[in-house]
Amino acid sequence: MMVISRQSSASPPDPGLPISYVMRFLDLVAREPDERRQLLDLAGLDPARLNGPPLPLSQLLDLLGLLDERLPPGWHAAPAMSLDPAQHGPLGLATISASNLGQALDTLVRFEPVRAPWTCLRLVNESDHRVLVLSQRFPLSGPGERLMEINLLALCALIAPLMGSDAQRLITELPWPAEHQATALREALPGPLITGGKRLALRVPRDCADLPCPLADPELHALMRNRCQRLLRDPEDRPISGQVSLVLLEHGGRNPGLQAVARELGRSSRSLSRHLADEGVDYRQLVDRTRQAIAEDLLRHTRIPLAEIAQQLGYADPSNFNRAFRRWTGCSPGALRRTAAITCMSNTGIS
Repeated sequence: MMVISRQSSASPPDPGLPISYVMRFLDLVAREPDERRQLLDLAGLDPARLNGPPLPLSQLLDLLGLLDERLPPGWHAAPAMSLDPAQHGPLGLATISASNLGQALDTLVRFEPVRAPWTCLRLVNESDHRVLVLSQRFPLSGPGERLMEINLLALCALIAPLMGSDAQRLITELPWPAEHQATALREALPGPLITGGKRLALRVPRDCADLPCPLADPELHALMRNRCQRLLRDPEDRPISGQVSLVLLEHGGRNPGLQAVARELGRSSRSLSRHLADEGVDYRQLVDRTRQAIAEDLLRHTRIPLAEIAQQLGYADPSNFNRAFRRWTGCSPGALRRTAAITCMSNTGIS
């Protein structure tokens, strides 16, 4: 496979994944102790590590790659859909304790990076649906598409119980062909599956927004939202550069300006610039990295026209976006999209 992106000057972050996610998947796909030990050995993981702090994303991707090789297509669907809300930490509890489905969706969008730091979740309002669109915060190596599918299915598992019988109207969209795993996915999902579309998304009927959540608890919801807020913003839990990146993601890749970002973080522009310099990065670099990550995700996994991607990222002139993308990656947006399409066809056996 031809590699057309050059490495950035700084390595992408490697956020950890709560060990409960890993344990849940291992419980369901490797029930025998010997099989589990073999998988851990092949992934270079110490069994004692499973009782420790979060698992680095790079090691999780290695483990997913092994599972993809050893298990039948669609192996991930049932485990992802069976994750309990509590296994998503404070965000899971904040979601199910919301007063209604609309508040639950808003909570997920606001705090998704707490659950999966490599993702960005946006809410798009369409005529008949409120659409949760999931994208990568930065390019994922190896089985990154599988990890993003698991993230989307886990979100589906959080939302579906809040919808009751209307869950059968919850539509799951995948931006790549999935014929080889469609049976497993359709058996696990509560509603229709659309493959080969423009995005990784969940379409929630607009008329469901006011559905009351069965486990609504205002006090618990407020408590868990506050916990999510601390995890998202607390400097002790996240470096300043990470906080800035999250704010930029919330703006969809558009540049709100250093002063506006500093204001959102409760700092002065000078203080923010100084702290970023201490971490070896500046604001402009973070804007570029965020735009690059969003652009690469949209180019690889959607059919959105290049002009629309440029506009979404704040470029009035698509030619300026093209020049910026070449500066980031060493190739044009069109070249990356063509290579991604060839890779997708190769991986799915399409000729």
